[in-house]
Parts: sequence; structure tokens; C-alpha cells
Amino acid sequence: MIHKRIVRGLIRKEFVQIFRDPKMIVAIFFVPIVQLTMFGLALTSEVKNIEMVIVSKPSAIAREVQTRAVASRWFKQVRHVDGTNVADPATLLTTYKAEAVLVAPAEGFEYALERQNEPIQLLINATNAQRAQQVNAYVSQILARVAASHGYQLGEQSRLVLDTRILFNPQMSTAAFMVPALLVMTSFIILMIVGSMAITKEKEMGTMEKLISSPASTADILLGKVLPYFFIGIGVVTLMLCIGVLGFGIVYRGTVWQFFLNGIALAACALSVATLISTIANTQQQAMMGGVLILLPAILLSGVFFPVANIPEGFRWLCYLNPLMYACTNFRNIILKGGDYLFFWQYFSILLGMALVLAAMAYKNFKAKLN
Repeated sequence: MIHKRIVRGLIRKEFVQIFRDPKMIVAIFFVPIVQLTMFGLALTSEVKNIEMVIVSKPSAIAREVQTRAVASRWFKQVRHVDGTNVADPATLLTTYKAEAVLVAPAEGFEYALERQNEPIQLLINATNAQRAQQVNAYVSQILARVAASHGYQLGEQSRLVLDTRILFNPQMSTAAFMVPALLVMTSFIILMIVGSMAITKEKEMGTMEKLISSPASTADILLGKVLPYFFIGIGVVTLMLCIGVLGFGIVYRGTVWQFFLNGIALAACALSVATLISTIANTQQQAMMGGVLILLPAILLSGVFFPVANIPEGFRWLCYLNPLMYACTNFRNIILKGGDYLFFWQYFSILLGMALVLAAMAYKNFKAKLN
């Protein structure tokens, strides 16, 4: 049974402790601002496993472009899409069936190369600006080589135009790609480290025994310790979004309720892991070390800096056990792409499910330790 009066008292006490400590205030509010400012530009990484569809009537040039693309190991074939029967190529990007779509005129690539005045269109998903730039360069290079092998010329002296359309991030801004990632990474780090240290601090100071002997139940103690950091986590996420929109000029395309639902699930995951760590650690130093051991692989396998598609398949399954991957991908979907509802609910449901499982494990272990 949860006693509301006791929980309110514990929450007030926790907020007083947080804002009384200048180091805690710096860790919670100053660190995210510094990180967001420093990492406004994304780190570069090699681009592989690009899902590209060629929309064209059957022809020798279309087949050769496809063959060269797959042989380059930059691209992989999208087997479940027939490029000869696509009514609206842009839907392949909006439905996540392809990352790039090369569209020939209705008469085919040969007609465009012979007439030299018909554009060949390239549609690219640019939610990752760095990746989109390299995709554009790769496709242009492959198309030029295929044209040259058939006696045609592409370049400054050619009238043939490759009409490139950039979707979701027209300015190719790396800040737009990085802000959702930093939002996830920073809030998760802060909540996990600070949350776990706050609980172990009670053990070090000897006040945990007083809480146990008080009329407060296990649920009261847990909620009183965790809820302040939960609200702070939502505040940090909101602060970083405001900095991204106002400071970096990011165009926010999603809805507010999607953003906060995803932020709530992320904060719940982070604090559940923090509580689980605090039940194992006996000191704040142990809690910090435990958090670091979890954070490093979680960040590397989340798609924050390195695309998940680049990770070898033997290790890629670990990414799908990582809540940061779902939170980061969903925030990018919400902020940059407008929050496709089907995609949002799929990733939010998985993230919420992970939060509930982790919360149940943390509560069970916390209760066992108190008893």
C-alpha cells in the first residue's frame, strides 16, 4: 500500500537535498548544455548496408547499376520491393522500405542518357545528414561509371541532370541528426548515475536504516527516491529539445504528446536500471562504476554515433536488447519525420515494455534488500 503523505514528504526531502548540493545542480543541468553545444556536429562513420531501390522499367543499365551497387558493398538489395512496379517512389522512404530510391524516366535510363535532358531522380532519407551525403556521392559515382561503360558521359560537360531530393532534413544539418541522440544519451547518463548514487548515499550515511524502521512501505521509499529524478529527467529532455530548436534551428515536426510519452518511457528505463544498480552497490563509488560499465556498451550499441546497420549481424542482436536504441530512433522519428504513428507505437511499446520489466526487477531486488 502506498501512503501519499509519506511519499510527498520523501519527495520534498529529496528535492531539498538535490538543490542544496551545487555539484548535483551542475551535473543535472550544466552538463547536458555543454554536451549539446560540443557535439552539435555528428561524428563521421563509414556508411554501409544502404537499402536502395531502383525504380525503372527492365533494362541493361538498370540491372548493371543494381549489380555494381551491391558489389560495392555499400548497398544491399531490397528483395521485397519490385522496382518495376512502384507507383509512388517517395512512399518507399516514408514506409521505411528503402533509404534511397533511384528513379529513371518512364522511358528508362537509356532514354535519359541518350537525350541528355531527362533528369534521373534520386530520393534520399536524410534523417542522418552525414549518411545521406555519402549515399548521394556513392550513387552519383556508380551512375557515372555505368554511363561511361555504355559510351555516355556524366559530369560538367554533360547536360544530363541527376535530380536529387532530400527528405526529412533538407538542409543536411548534422545538428538535426545529433540533437535527438544527445538528448537520449545525456538524460540516460544523468538519471542512471545520479539516481543510483542518490540511493546508495542513504546507505553510506546510515539513513537507510531509519527509512526502513519508519512507517513507510517499500513502495513509499522507492517512489519517494525515484520520482524527483523522474521529473528532473523530463525537465532535462525538454530543456535539450528547446536548445536544439531555438539554438540550432531544428524544425520540430512531431507532436508534443509523442515526445513526452517517449521521454517518460526513457526516464523510467534509466531510473529502473539506476535502482537495480543501487540494490547491488553499497557505496556511491561502486554505483558510479556499475553505471559506467553499463553505459559504455549501451551507447555504442544504440545508434547514437554509429549506425546499427554497420554493426556485424553476430553482435547486432544486442542492439535490440538496448532501450537507448529504441528511444533514440523514436526521437529521431518524432523530431525529424513527424512521428509516423505505426513506427512510433511499435518502438514506444517495446521501450515501455522494457521499462516495466526493469522496474519490476528493480522493485523486487530493492524490496528483498530492505527486508
